[in-house]
Amino acid sequence: MSTPKPLASVSRALSLVEYLATRDPDGTALVTIASDLGLNKATVYNTLATLRDRDWVEQDPETGFYRLGDGIAPIAAYRTSTRRAVDELRPYLENIGRRFNELVHLGQLVETDIVYLDKVEPDRPIRVVSAVGRHATAVTTSLGRALIGSFPDRDNRLPWYFETPDITSHTKADQRTLHDAVLANFTRLDHDGWTEEIEENEVGIACVGVPLLGPRKNFAISISAPAERMTPDYRAELAAGIREELDHLPSNLHLHTRPIERR
Repeated sequence: MSTPKPLASVSRALSLVEYLATRDPDGTALVTIASDLGLNKATVYNTLATLRDRDWVEQDPETGFYRLGDGIAPIAAYRTSTRRAVDELRPYLENIGRRFNELVHLGQLVETDIVYLDKVEPDRPIRVVSAVGRHATAVTTSLGRALIGSFPDRDNRLPWYFETPDITSHTKADQRTLHDAVLANFTRLDHDGWTEEIEENEVGIACVGVPLLGPRKNFAISISAPAERMTPDYRAELAAGIREELDHLPSNLHLHTRPIERR
């Protein structure tokens, strides 16, 4: 069966909704919307009129500016499967955070990036600064290595993760060093169930990551700390602790840590 072609009108309407969701709640002028999206003003006007009929968009009677309307409320309140998983995993992230008093992240692969979905901050005067929603090149992170390394066909997939501007801009020697580090992490993942990165994603910071795998979605959990504190023994202790905490996940979440090869 051939892949159906996207409908231009639907794509345009969704682009407008996504655009307005990032703009000032007081609204945006029609000419600005059209210019920012690179669309014909008449086309934008007609699409906005359709969205107004569904209350997805409203127009300020005084300024004429457009903003999102109350019709999107059911969508805004909808909890996606990823959002539900984030909420359900939150207590376990907090347990890990309390246990080690380090920064804990929950992440997910999106194409060649890791997206940080949630975090638990430590109670320390010197700590790592991070932001939920941030993207990072997957192969430079312990989270990304944990998830890429968990694919059965990871060797075939791996070259694609290196075809990003952040990686291709490196020298051939740097790319080779990074590639070797990723492969070494795959071996660690197979034998011990975790991955690491030492100042490869951010200077002065080291991380360990543990994959959390499910039938439909995969996640990974990491701990980040200043590299001077992340000795080899401490990294192994952190990774083992993450796995121990995740062993308490209820079966109805259908998520599990990666089985490891016994040496």
